[in-house]
Amino acid sequence: MIVAGGLPATEQLIVGHTRRSDLVGLWQSVLWADGYSTRSGITCTYDEATADATRVWQSNHHLSADGIVGSVTWGAAAQRIAFSGQWIVYQGERFGLPLRLDGDDVYEVWDTGRFRRLRTDAVTLTRCR
Repeated sequence: MIVAGGLPATEQLIVGHTRRSDLVGLWQSVLWADGYSTRSGITCTYDEATADATRVWQSNHHLSADGIVGSVTWGAAAQRIAFSGQWIVYQGERFGLPLRLDGDDVYEVWDTGRFRRLRTDAVTLTRCR
């Protein structure tokens, strides 16, 4: 499945229940952009380390710190999205995370010098392969 039209607020990321995907890589990139994880923590696997960083992120954003990335957590992250010309940027506390919507209204993420379509059912990001 390709993530289209807005952040994937219906997708939940849960340890032990979430398959490896670009969507997990996107969330890990949000954690990195906000300073809650290192760049090497972007693995596209929703593991305990990611859940722990998520709990801290949730607590610091006044959310229930359950380590599950659901609609409330996605919604809080979406508050940091800004439009910048053709790009959309997640304005992290430390770094910006460039995104864009392609002609089919599908999210693409910046990955090693080019944009790639964001998938929920596969890992296509170079960083995660």
